[in-house]
Amino acid sequence: MPTTDVPARGAAHSWASPGRTLATLVTSGVVGVGQTYAVIPLLPAIADDFGTSTSAATWTATAFSLTFALSFLLAGPLADRFGPRRVILAGLVAAAVTTAAVPLASSLAAAVALRCVQGAAVAMLVPTGFAYVTAQLEPGRRPVAFSALASAGIASAVVLQVAAQLLAPMGWRAVFVASGGAFLLLVVLAATLLRPDSRGVTPRAESVLAALVAVPKLLVRPRLLGLYLATAALLGAFVIVYTVVELAGPAAVDSPGAMLALRASALPAVLVAPLLTRVLSTVPPHVRATVSLAVSALAALLLPTAGGDVVALAAVLFVFVGGIAVGSPGLVASIHGHAGGSVGAATALYTASLFLGASAGPQLVAAVGGFTPTLLVTAGILAVAAGVVWISTRGD
Repeated sequence: MPTTDVPARGAAHSWASPGRTLATLVTSGVVGVGQTYAVIPLLPAIADDFGTSTSAATWTATAFSLTFALSFLLAGPLADRFGPRRVILAGLVAAAVTTAAVPLASSLAAAVALRCVQGAAVAMLVPTGFAYVTAQLEPGRRPVAFSALASAGIASAVVLQVAAQLLAPMGWRAVFVASGGAFLLLVVLAATLLRPDSRGVTPRAESVLAALVAVPKLLVRPRLLGLYLATAALLGAFVIVYTVVELAGPAAVDSPGAMLALRASALPAVLVAPLLTRVLSTVPPHVRATVSLAVSALAALLLPTAGGDVVALAAVLFVFVGGIAVGSPGLVASIHGHAGGSVGAATALYTASLFLGASAGPQLVAAVGGFTPTLLVTAGILAVAAGVVWISTRGD
């Protein structure tokens, strides 16, 4: 979305409250993006309910992630045309309705179809959050806000998996009923705390089509293309690791308590990530992204050596998730640095790349099979991604 820090002619611009803004957008990001991961602990129950295999049930994850990612390409231009607050509110209402509809599925095919619709609705929340920050927050506060939003997406993976596992004894459908209720509460929160869209700081596109035109132009820039590929690898690897631990992990994590502890152990790494981003602000973003991806690659390589020791697995997962959480804002900043005047379109492509990777993750687990082989492949993917970022940003 085109950005400028010049206020409207003849009027002094006042910036939005960072606290109110982030309280709304971070919570929306955790609940919204978390719908990607909420099904991971539920896959065995979904498979049992519909009389199918867990491999087939992974399509409930892939279907959401795929439409989620593709719909980002429309969400960004819609925000450019109508304003981010309007799109966020419409997205929250649609998310509440479509999420509550998922439990009505009577077959796996119906569940997959409803998850597709849900993904399209929830996609209206993410690029528009970045756009709202660009339009409404003071420029000096935006880097921390961007880091908080990026970290919220990673935090959602842990928070929603833990929440889903806690609700699982009530049946997998209860998770979606609860999520639908959370979206309804977020409608009220957003309507109350987010300021109306202003034309003074962020000019509107003349049409949705005009806003869409900027998207494909970014993909022909070699540097940006490399960064988008690395972005897909980042979240794809994250989903792969948690899916393979759920479906093919060592016997030590078979109990619900052990699995819950393993998921929760990574949350501190996500919470620390925005603080680390601030501390490491003097380090160029592409360096942060490269090193973080390399650290996560090493952690993925070490996970099989942890064997059946839950504490050791938790420690390595902490490092793995920490690398992902720090790498994500580094990639965002690198992409923004090469986006020119198309920050909105570039952000939409960033989020689309994230969740295209996430949609491929469960299918890679199903295709490779086995705990150790899958993690070795994951380590290789992340190592290649680190190399791609370094090569794509030479000279920065």
